[in-house]
Amino acid sequence: MFVFPECTSAALRSCVAVSPPTPPDIDSSFHLYPLSAAKMTTPFPLLCLPRLALIPIFQQMKLIDVIAFSFLSKRTHNLSKFLRKKTSFRYIDLAIKHNCLRMRIVFTNVSHLSLYFYKNVSTTVEVIFSYKKIQWNNIGLSTEQWVERVLDVTKCPSLRKLKLDAVPKFNVFSVFDVIPKVTVLEIWSNCCSALAKRAVEVLSPFTSSINMLTVPFSNQEEFQTFWMSNVDCLSIYNDHLSRFQFNLSYLLISNAVKLELREVVLSLKDLNRFFSYWLDKTSNHRLEHLSVKSSGHFDEEILLKGLNATRFTENRTREFLLTNTLSWLRFISGGFDVRRKDGKLAAITFRDTFWKTNIYFDVWP
Repeated sequence: MFVFPECTSAALRSCVAVSPPTPPDIDSSFHLYPLSAAKMTTPFPLLCLPRLALIPIFQQMKLIDVIAFSFLSKRTHNLSKFLRKKTSFRYIDLAIKHNCLRMRIVFTNVSHLSLYFYKNVSTTVEVIFSYKKIQWNNIGLSTEQWVERVLDVTKCPSLRKLKLDAVPKFNVFSVFDVIPKVTVLEIWSNCCSALAKRAVEVLSPFTSSINMLTVPFSNQEEFQTFWMSNVDCLSIYNDHLSRFQFNLSYLLISNAVKLELREVVLSLKDLNRFFSYWLDKTSNHRLEHLSVKSSGHFDEEILLKGLNATRFTENRTREFLLTNTLSWLRFISGGFDVRRKDGKLAAITFRDTFWKTNIYFDVWP
């Protein structure tokens, strides 16, 4: 990897290697290893060039080299940010582990770059690229500064996923402050409540979807505050929410567009009342998908009483757009149509699994 010194008198004596118009015989993975003396070209003070001359150089650099270059100093960060006009990658994921923070950048050719920021090793960052592990020196940046520089240089408008999967041994709260948006926030069972609540508090206004394998709230008041927030897509797994006295009222005050409650059990009478409220336009008007469970004997007549439901047998596909680039598909095979008084159509379907019945409600666009 090249070293780019600042344009000072010392820098003029310690110049960098730049490629001439005809590429030298350098291994394709040159950005991972220092050039040997035998492969060095004529030293040149790169950072002394005017910006117009630097632009085509930055446009030809590989993204991994631009990222590495941005970490050398504040000036190289600014140059990387402003001179690299376009970047090419598919998405960026971030995961918080117990002893590190992992950032994964997936490029358009499906190769990926992984950066591991270990809090107990502040002098280096572990890098994995093309199945090779190397170390990048740290000039004294904090973890959130590393994350911020990567997002700046790649011009990433939103993380695809932020995964909280541990009780971290270091303070990561400040990292949330440099994340612009998150498409999917995942809270796993191993995540501590303090970290999960802080992530929800800071990021939920900028998050399209929240998946919870554990609900971090300690009392009903905290849960209600979260429940009434404007989360577009909410999925709760492995939690029946009984400690919050979850009932029909929660469904009526929800603002979610897509609501998956994998272990929440509601009575058929309560679900029938909810569907009736929807038909009268007195429940969540944003709702497009709901999934819950019903325990005990399933009686179709109780669920559909008074809804004027019409059976359909054909297969259907419903697409839900989480963002402009991310969607979710629902495949429906037979069920019942109900029509609201304003003409809006919805489908009620159900499926038996292990002494419980999964019930789904899908509103058509």
